[in-house]
Amino acid sequence: MKPVDAISVTALLATAVGLGVARPATAQETPLTFSGLVTFVLPEPFFPTMFRVRDLDGDGLVDLAVAGRDPENRLFTLKGGPGATFTILQTLETDGFTDWLELADLDGDGVEDLVTAWKGDVPRLVYHRGIGNGQFEPAVVLAGVEMGMGRDPQGVAVGDFDGDGDADVALSLYSGLHVDVFTNNGLVAGKPVFERTGRVRLGTFLGGLSFPRVLFAADVDGDKDLDLVVNELGGGRLAMIRNEGGRFVRAVETRAPRIGDERPGISSLQLVDLDGDGDLDAALPGLLIASAQKVIAFLNDGSGGFAERAVGTGADIGYAFAIACADFDGDGDLDAVTGQALPGGLAVLRRVNSAAFDFEVDLAPQFGSLIRHLEAADVDNDCDLDIIGIDGPARMVFVRRNTTPQQSGCGGLADAGKQGEDPAVERPVPIPKGPDREPVAKHDFDQDGVHTASDIAVWLNSLRRAPSSAAGAAPVSSPVPAPAASPVSPAPSRSKEAKP
Repeated sequence: MKPVDAISVTALLATAVGLGVARPATAQETPLTFSGLVTFVLPEPFFPTMFRVRDLDGDGLVDLAVAGRDPENRLFTLKGGPGATFTILQTLETDGFTDWLELADLDGDGVEDLVTAWKGDVPRLVYHRGIGNGQFEPAVVLAGVEMGMGRDPQGVAVGDFDGDGDADVALSLYSGLHVDVFTNNGLVAGKPVFERTGRVRLGTFLGGLSFPRVLFAADVDGDKDLDLVVNELGGGRLAMIRNEGGRFVRAVETRAPRIGDERPGISSLQLVDLDGDGDLDAALPGLLIASAQKVIAFLNDGSGGFAERAVGTGADIGYAFAIACADFDGDGDLDAVTGQALPGGLAVLRRVNSAAFDFEVDLAPQFGSLIRHLEAADVDNDCDLDIIGIDGPARMVFVRRNTTPQQSGCGGLADAGKQGEDPAVERPVPIPKGPDREPVAKHDFDQDGVHTASDIAVWLNSLRRAPSSAAGAAPVSSPVPAPAASPVSPAPSRSKEAKP
């Protein structure tokens, strides 16, 4: 079995999210440009929540594995085709909603498996064994409530946490308010056997319910093992869970900086080197109620501390929900794109100063209603990074192909015109103030005593179908029930507040 080490996992993560080292641009900046939408609509009533990018079938084109909330209990893999198109590759049966999935070799046979967790009344950690050519076997249950697995699994992270050479799994339990760690104990009758070896509670000493969502495994503190980093929708916090000799003991939580009179909600997370110092920082979308949306950087001090934070410009459309940072123009620093909600759309943000977290809004196209997940990947094989995303309520996978002149020499619509695709390019235009964001019901979902942007982030994440646009309307789908225990009173924050 090939060992899964901290360095290789971190390198894989960096590749998947478009990691670049920030350095001064070598030529004059030009605005970012992208083609019009190329879309694929998933079958009803599937509500996609996220996806992972891979070449599953080995044909050299980008494929997708898509998690979702589906009353018909399915998840899908999609085959990539010419012109950034997709078709269904395989339909896999589930037993409950799947909010997240990862691809990793759990059984050591050299083929990546599909790892996910079923939500439902009886939560389960499961895997679909990869058998090659983009195909996966029916689900095998690895762990569940009989092992003490918590409620409402949302995020999934896979890596060798204990250094024994195989892949372990961690889950963020959204309404359970904690992270569970499951250790891989090797194969029995050809199936990997797991046991729960850790549980880290979140938000224990802070006000409001934590609602952990996106979970990443990476060597954040530089000690060559894999730590865990998770965003908390409740209270707008980032939690760093340090790996201490193969065990996870406690989380160090840092709040998002105050921006004007608001504390932003942070509904998503990406780990990437934002400042070019060689360690992994955290990039998050900054959801605000009363002003333009922002992007937020939690900057790593090299030892896994995130006290230093910075705020960058975002677009004034919708609520910022998803984020992907990548070098879209080949100038060596990381640009950003955020997915918006109510109304939906993208904010394409060009990094204008590699020494600072400073952006120019080049594009802000509006479409759909809730962009839940974004990735940067070379879909058309022209060696620049395109944008792939999903709109949950519209059941839509979309691609915007990068047409920006690349300082690296890459770029160009590799096969536009050959495949009958409309190669129209969205040119930069002045970004007007966006329309009023659609109102949502005022409700204290995280139970911290006030209605804030964090409550809107929690509500958006709870949706299972298109939200009502009526002013003050109640949510279409209520969030998961809060735990019976009352939240503790807010404790004074000890972290240094960043200035916007």
